Amino acid sequence: MSVIVDNNREVVSLPPSYEQTAEVVERIHQIGPFLREQAIIADRNRLLPTETVAALEETGAWRISALKRYGGFEGGASMLLEVARTVGYYDPAAAWCVVISNGSVMLTNRFGDAVLDEVFANGPIRSASIFAQPQGAATPEGDGWKIQGKWPFASNSNHSEWALGILFIKDENGMDHQPPKVGFVLMRRNEFEIHDTWFTIGMRGSGSNTMIAENLWVPKDRVITFEALMGDVPEKDPHATFGRRLTPHLTMSTTIQAPSLGAAYAALDFTRGVANKRGITYTHYSKQTDSGAFVQNLGAASAQIDGARMLLERTAAAVDAAASGSVPMPLEERARQRGGIGHAGHELVDAVNELCWLHGTASFAENSVLGRMWRDINTGTRHASITSPMGYELHGNALTGTPYISNKL
Repeated sequence: MSVIVDNNREVVSLPPSYEQTAEVVERIHQIGPFLREQAIIADRNRLLPTETVAALEETGAWRISALKRYGGFEGGASMLLEVARTVGYYDPAAAWCVVISNGSVMLTNRFGDAVLDEVFANGPIRSASIFAQPQGAATPEGDGWKIQGKWPFASNSNHSEWALGILFIKDENGMDHQPPKVGFVLMRRNEFEIHDTWFTIGMRGSGSNTMIAENLWVPKDRVITFEALMGDVPEKDPHATFGRRLTPHLTMSTTIQAPSLGAAYAALDFTRGVANKRGITYTHYSKQTDSGAFVQNLGAASAQIDGARMLLERTAAAVDAAASGSVPMPLEERARQRGGIGHAGHELVDAVNELCWLHGTASFAENSVLGRMWRDINTGTRHASITSPMGYELHGNALTGTPYISNKL
């Protein structure tokens, strides 16, 4: 990876090497059994244990998106996809937090250098963000902004050190712009409260609770417009460091499927691992593997999971390739990739459903590993950024030349 120095700050032109990613992955496998044990506690308590957070810290999983100048890997979509997939094999909810934290850091990288020097003064951070519908407002006050906001579904917020919230930016008189101007506020952990609102059947350990800021004052440079944070201007800048050139929404959409991908491989290995020990009720099969139908359908489910992985790896590679240069990915290509991301999630759901059919009713015991993976995958793949119907329609928009249903590409 080539590195030059600009104003005493490192500027990176390429993503980390495969070897660096492999080292992080290997460290995650080494603590895998511990992560799997802690996953049960996370699911029960609806929050990652601090022990899980600390163990992942030692692997480097929280440092993927931090810029190299601040001690991070400055990794791209491929590194985060592979690392989160590996974490997801042991604990999908922990992998979800790894993705959200690193994705939030990736968004933070779009702020000015002075802000980044403050945020990363002590090195890489854990973070959270909400970048869907604006849930608050920034009103000018003195040399800064007065912030009011409520942001639900803020994954990893309990373990974050900083967080981003999407909001409307008001004018000097406290009035809304016409059309409304959307932006983001960057907040320290002690500047917002967390309300316990995350009651779900899947991805319970992600602790996706609600962040609330009331009468919070922040400096001027800690509010940024939607265009500056999510737009493609940095993607066109040949002097920008790699971590700033990553296209934000497509990177997040790709990697947020990684926890479900890892969970699907775990579900497959579990089903296969007990197939020689379980019979098939109301049949003469003493082992599931004696059934040709079982064997065939297990193979089909495995192929679906591999197909989903290939689609996600395709998109991650395209994202990293674009960020290695200064030509943004065309909208048509982004829409095609979004279709593939959605299809990957659809395939993962179908595959784990089939595995539950094959394993039997025991899949839905409360303490079943397979059942928890089924709950997490069915929940995770329905995130608004990656749900298959939206992805298919975006791809169809590109194919037919019809207006895109979203500007978040």
